[in-house]
Amino acid sequence: MNKLPVFKTVGQVFGFVIERRFFTLLRLIWFPSLLSVIVGIGPSIYQFEVLGSNPTPEMIWTLFDDPNYQGLLAVNFIASFFLSAIIAVCVHRMIFFGDTRPGTYFYLRFTADEGRYIAAFFLYTIAILIVLAIPLGAHGFWVFTQERTLESLDPAVIQSLVMDPRTWIAYALGIFFTLIALTRFGLVFPIVVAESRLSFARSWALTRGNFWRLIGFWIVVGVLATVLIVILMSILAFAILAMIGSVMFGSEAVGALGIIVFAVPAAVSALVYVVVGVTLFIAALSFSYKALAGPIQQPGVFE
Repeated sequence: MNKLPVFKTVGQVFGFVIERRFFTLLRLIWFPSLLSVIVGIGPSIYQFEVLGSNPTPEMIWTLFDDPNYQGLLAVNFIASFFLSAIIAVCVHRMIFFGDTRPGTYFYLRFTADEGRYIAAFFLYTIAILIVLAIPLGAHGFWVFTQERTLESLDPAVIQSLVMDPRTWIAYALGIFFTLIALTRFGLVFPIVVAESRLSFARSWALTRGNFWRLIGFWIVVGVLATVLIVILMSILAFAILAMIGSVMFGSEAVGALGIIVFAVPAAVSALVYVVVGVTLFIAALSFSYKALAGPIQQPGVFE
């Protein structure tokens, strides 16, 4: 069984996203990402058109009875899964098979891989919820059957249940079991693309003996990603404020010069943020799978 080289794999992830394939990633993900944003803001635009710019909480609640608003939410919910799967499978295929699709600038491909990816997400979510619920449900069942505490759920009883040390033990076990499931089943997503199958058993087998290495890997990736995103957002915010300040407080020439000077760092930081935010964790799944599974055989030529 292969062992995950944590820092080498982290270097591969960031090197791929930021250095080696940045422009290819940008070329392929910009269109589905834009569609996702457009669909996502649909409910907000409708809310603004119906309720205005300063709605009360009571007014917002009335929207949930509006069939038009419900339809926009449903479209956003469904489209987000399809578009996220399209982007994720695209990134996986690029890493596994070098499928960069030269000359493609409006990438929007949906095949069996994308369908399996969506199914994997739903099954993965259900598995995590079940694992989390097992110790909590067992504790609740014990309290109800042995102590009959749940027969009178007044505030004092609820408070005593929350403060009960056994409840906290159940919470801790739930979190620990969830962490195991998240880590051991997480490779089901790259498996969908690399092996053209949806197999939680395969993910469990690949991650055997690598639980703590994977935990360390995701901690390092998460910390570095957070630092990078904070830096990018700081550069973007500074550049935007500098452009606004030069226009508001400078002469016409100073304002124009400020826009010209600071537009470049603003655009670069925004583009890097988009690519990093959308693809980094997908790439992390791909490279951790490659490290544990070994060489990947390309299933065919992709046209």
